[in-house]
Amino acid sequence: MTALLTALRALALPRDLAAEEAEQALVEALGGESSEAAVAAFLTALRVKGETADELAGAVRAVRSRINLQGLVASRTGLLDTCGTGGDGTHTVNVSTAAAIVVAASGVAVAKHGNRAASGNSGSAEVLAELGIAVEAEVPVLNRCLAELGITFLYAPRFHPGLKALAPIRRQLPFRTLLNLIGPLANPARPEFQLVGVAGEPQARLVAQALAQLGVRRAVVVTGADGMDEVSLAGPTHVWVVTRAEDVDSGIVMMEVAEHRWRPADFGLGRVTIDDLRVSGPADSAARIGRLLAGEPGPVRDTVLANAAAALWVVSLGDLTDCVRRAAEAIDSGSAARLLGRWRELSHESG
Repeated sequence: MTALLTALRALALPRDLAAEEAEQALVEALGGESSEAAVAAFLTALRVKGETADELAGAVRAVRSRINLQGLVASRTGLLDTCGTGGDGTHTVNVSTAAAIVVAASGVAVAKHGNRAASGNSGSAEVLAELGIAVEAEVPVLNRCLAELGITFLYAPRFHPGLKALAPIRRQLPFRTLLNLIGPLANPARPEFQLVGVAGEPQARLVAQALAQLGVRRAVVVTGADGMDEVSLAGPTHVWVVTRAEDVDSGIVMMEVAEHRWRPADFGLGRVTIDDLRVSGPADSAARIGRLLAGEPGPVRDTVLANAAAALWVVSLGDLTDCVRRAAEAIDSGSAARLLGRWRELSHESG
């Protein structure tokens, strides 16, 4: 019996899978060795039972083992990603994408992992394309963007052919599955730092626990009080900080997870509701990001500042209001707009 069918039998009991069982089952699925019906049943059974951190970590290892780097050079230290899970159903402006541009303009290198929308109306790939970025540029161009500009976009289907093959199954299932949670944890550049937005506290806690198993220098997993998969200014944001710590005497590396709450006042910013951030689609989202980078004040600016500050905090810690000021300077000086313009040009050049 195959690893996937063995896992299905365990899930039918129901029984949680060990990390190795989940990894082996998904390796089969990614390799095209299982039927669509079996893969759909596997994802559904996990969702009905409730995924565990072991199962998510095992699944991420399976995806990482099959990444096709295609010459991607990601040896730069201090890399950050701002990829979230999506799926919050709020249809808001692409906050994490805008924050990535601001953070890169603040001097932190960003390898933005992303895809087209699976459940929302505007994924990171769609909005970046509207902003003029060649989201499916050849890998040498991606390398050059990161080296020269400190930002690049890693279009997930290019590096994850197995996940691309499972996309039709994912689209046919009318609910979130384990695959929705894997994306932010499978960046092919393996960034040291991550800001991960997750829709819903149970899923965010699960992602933080899985990150602790997988290893990262530091990550912050956030879910907004209003269900946003972003730092929210509508109320408190639940925060899980995942930190790598090494015991000086023994040399043993430990991963720690600590829970916090961030409130709008912690950023020195006012309240912003979801309605203030809603967009009709990628073109609308790109237009609002363009106006933000041109200096327009308002709810989009404040929300992007909060998320950019959170990303900067992941890298440097310190005071959140200082991180907000740093992000605001990147916008107000024109650095973020100039970075986007140069990125637009460079992404279309030949590798």
